[in-house]
Amino acid sequence: MKRLPPPAGAQTQEGRMILLASDDATVMDRWAIAIGGRGTLVRRVTDMASVEGALAGRQPAVLLLDLALSDIAGAAGIADLRTFSPGTHIIAMSRQPSDDEGVAVLRAGARGYCNVHIDPRLLAKAVSSVQRGEVWVGRRLVDRLVSLVGATTAAPMAAENTADLELLTAREREIARLVGSGHANKAIAARLGITERTVKAHLGAVFSKLDVHDRLQLALLITGRLHRDNGAFVGRDTA
Repeated sequence: MKRLPPPAGAQTQEGRMILLASDDATVMDRWAIAIGGRGTLVRRVTDMASVEGALAGRQPAVLLLDLALSDIAGAAGIADLRTFSPGTHIIAMSRQPSDDEGVAVLRAGARGYCNVHIDPRLLAKAVSSVQRGEVWVGRRLVDRLVSLVGATTAAPMAAENTADLELLTAREREIARLVGSGHANKAIAARLGITERTVKAHLGAVFSKLDVHDRLQLALLITGRLHRDNGAFVGRDTA
């Protein structure tokens, strides 16, 4: 799984309640065991009305939301839930994960997307990550998001980001821009007449020089959807 960098103003929310929402008691038992620990307050609910009430009243730090829950209405339901507690980080839990569903729930405001039966150790990491303001998604979904970023109209690149690219060699800039256009390593290698291994080596240098963590953050930087704030990268709303 990939953890993406926090947006501007993200704050750690340790110590606040974690809300579990599913009509499957066995699933919630597994989640509770995975995230339970000293100082962790866990509450369980089994229907949408209770989810809404808990969000409005307790404003939990994290909501683990079973997408099979009755009356949720998919991504639209997530967008609605966020109005009850905008500060709650929602991790959408799917019984049949797909890239399309993942993109939809993230666009609706979810901060994570996992299989309902995710390994408990990974679930604990996912919860910790979103509490720090990060986003937790699978590697394949990251690749899909990079492609979507490259396929949409880019915002003008911030001046400070253009200056950052001057840190790169000509070849590194070429590869970085191709990543920003949504190209995979194999396509980049074929286009430039080099091996995928060489592409990966150049990307490692690019990540280090630009202080980015992954392809998605690089693509957001290249397309002008990421800029620096006091030295840290933050997202830019281009909607």
